[in-house]
Amino acid sequence: MINENDKATIEWLNSQKPHTRKSYKTYWKYFLEFTGMTGDQILADRKTDTEHNWEKKVIAYKEWMISQKRMSGYTATAAAMAIRGFFAFHYTKLEYRPTEQKRLSQRSRKSEDYKFSIEDLKKMFDVGNLAEKYVFIVGKSFGLRTGDFLRLKRGDIEPYVNRPVPISIGELGTEKEAVKAYPFIDSDALPVIRLMLQKMDREGRTKPTDRFLTFKDEIQLSRVVKRLVEKAGINTGNKTVRFHNLRKFLIDHLASFMSESKWKQIVGKKITEGAYVSADSLRDDYARAMTETTFSKPTFEGDIQKQIQKEALLTVAKSMGLSADSVKALFRKKAVKDIAGEIKVLEDLVSKKETRTNGGDCGEQFEQIAESQLLSYLKAGWQIVHRLASGEVIVKR
Repeated sequence: MINENDKATIEWLNSQKPHTRKSYKTYWKYFLEFTGMTGDQILADRKTDTEHNWEKKVIAYKEWMISQKRMSGYTATAAAMAIRGFFAFHYTKLEYRPTEQKRLSQRSRKSEDYKFSIEDLKKMFDVGNLAEKYVFIVGKSFGLRTGDFLRLKRGDIEPYVNRPVPISIGELGTEKEAVKAYPFIDSDALPVIRLMLQKMDREGRTKPTDRFLTFKDEIQLSRVVKRLVEKAGINTGNKTVRFHNLRKFLIDHLASFMSESKWKQIVGKKITEGAYVSADSLRDDYARAMTETTFSKPTFEGDIQKQIQKEALLTVAKSMGLSADSVKALFRKKAVKDIAGEIKVLEDLVSKKETRTNGGDCGEQFEQIAESQLLSYLKAGWQIVHRLASGEVIVKR
């Protein structure tokens, strides 16, 4: 128990942000137990310490926490760093030799995080209730840390839910690095969020300041994810499942479609001031990443029209004798990652071919003509199939 009259301790803890303070308070209680002293006594002793004894004690504290099995090696390292913060706050900073610094800061985890696949997430979605779906689907969409995600309020999201996905919800403050995050609502998350808002309406939680989740602490987020993994029958072997896995899932896929500074801006990691870009630029990249991060059909602006264009071009390709498998193989060869790229490949393919007649039973005839010829063809009963980027038109009858 921390003594309320322990001035050095109280001043230091009160200088921390709420989420950080909670963790530091736990670490500090163990440190007081380890030393058998109060914060005031520790500070007074440090000011007269000419032998660097407190540097050694903090290292010993870390090793004691591990040996007592009160913390993992990874968490004990974080605790030691927090204790260093106490001394730095009171202008009595600890100084370490390189070998000591390495010993103090060395982190090791006995377990590795499980890497989710999009198929895993679909299985979890099929067995989850609404609140559970909100946790892991919106968690995957935003890529926020547990504390930042748990603090999300109705007013943070509700004003944007009638826009086409991916939807930018603007900037959100984060606690750990005190930077802004710029998350997006993807096509999986939007219907879940809308249902959650309806549920909040029924419960009378209609204020902009009402939180989506009423969990008491952050560990419950990981418990939800673990429970869904078990319900979905996913074999994770000896890997660890926690809410943070969803953040990793999003980051891994975003990194394939955008620069490091961009994905860091989305999930709320520190970047240089000059690396910030507009939400519109981030949205375009995020939309491309959605092809690998969502299992529902994308519905962002222009997608329906693009799908129509693609289907028309596939029809023309079929008339040229190309099978669906050969077209897919061509996409793989060209390393195509989105529907716009598929359209470009098909347009290039079609533009190199002369007029062809479908060899199937339908007897449809296709021609590639200049736009100046279009009117005469339409009068003769031809129909427009697709307009090429070159300005020419594919017609059929």
